[in-house]
Amino acid sequence: MTNNKRITAPHTRLTASTAALLAAAAVGTLLASAAPASAAPAEHAKTIAHTKTVIIGLDGTMLDHVKTANTSRLHRLLAEGTSGTSSIAGHPSISGPSWSTVLTGVWNTKHGVQDNSFAGANFVRYPSVFTRIETADPALRTESISTWGGIATIAGSGTPHADVVTTTPAEATETATDTATATAVARDIVDRGPDVVFTQLDQVDGAGHATGAASVEYRQALESVDVEVGRIVDAVDARARATGEKWTVLVTDDHGHKPSGGHGGQTPDETTTFVIARGPGYPPGVTRDDYRIADITPTVLANLGIAQPGDLDGRPLIKTASTPAAGSSTGSLSEGIPQPIFGS
Repeated sequence: MTNNKRITAPHTRLTASTAALLAAAAVGTLLASAAPASAAPAEHAKTIAHTKTVIIGLDGTMLDHVKTANTSRLHRLLAEGTSGTSSIAGHPSISGPSWSTVLTGVWNTKHGVQDNSFAGANFVRYPSVFTRIETADPALRTESISTWGGIATIAGSGTPHADVVTTTPAEATETATDTATATAVARDIVDRGPDVVFTQLDQVDGAGHATGAASVEYRQALESVDVEVGRIVDAVDARARATGEKWTVLVTDDHGHKPSGGHGGQTPDETTTFVIARGPGYPPGVTRDDYRIADITPTVLANLGIAQPGDLDGRPLIKTASTPAAGSSTGSLSEGIPQPIFGS
């Protein structure tokens, strides 16, 4: 999203201990804590018992463009994790509705968000993942640290809401703002080890709006945000090595972009989404046809051992990672998605 929708809130600088640990992580082996591919399905319940989760939301990012760009950190996550693309056709290809789906586990027909105004949001009936976690166990630490202010509307909704809800103050450029966001996320992972932390980085979407997904600038934004993804994953791996904690890294997006720029319609370029999952129980280098953005919330709840609410549209990814996909690709992807509301 663009900066004119940003809500600002202060956050602190790196501590000396964090800086030292992050420096150590930068020279360590990336993704050293990835789970072995041979974990048997019967072991998954034990493997993911209280697994912490970082969700990295890359606004407006298209996975097919990631695969052809110089994005070594995301390429490594693809190699060491399980990934899948899907279409959100029938759902608005707009940030507010899509991030609401990521953070509630239901589609817009339930959570009520149709655009970036959040008018009609029904987060009381369909609360955010943060509210569900804090209700189940207030001792768990939940955080939302993002570049776009709309995320704070979701994470700050409900009672209780996330323990930390921060929108990064705007820097001179959106790239610099994303760097500040990633720095805050990495700091908190190392220093505090939250049970769940969600972050949204915005520069790729900005480039898509300005010059289109087919542009050099869009590719450059992908390569720039890839560095921030690497810094966050380095922090996760440093924390895991230091504490023995289990962590899952989830990377996802909210919509794509037309080659000439823009989104909000129902073309394949606008409705494409993806999920990358790296952590205990996710076979390396596997591609699925049944990963959807609505699966993020159920996955986070499963990682913490919290019972799945019956009204969610998504399902835990760990189950689809360990069992064959049921039915055809079309059937898997369309499950729970409302009928199209935009023309193509």
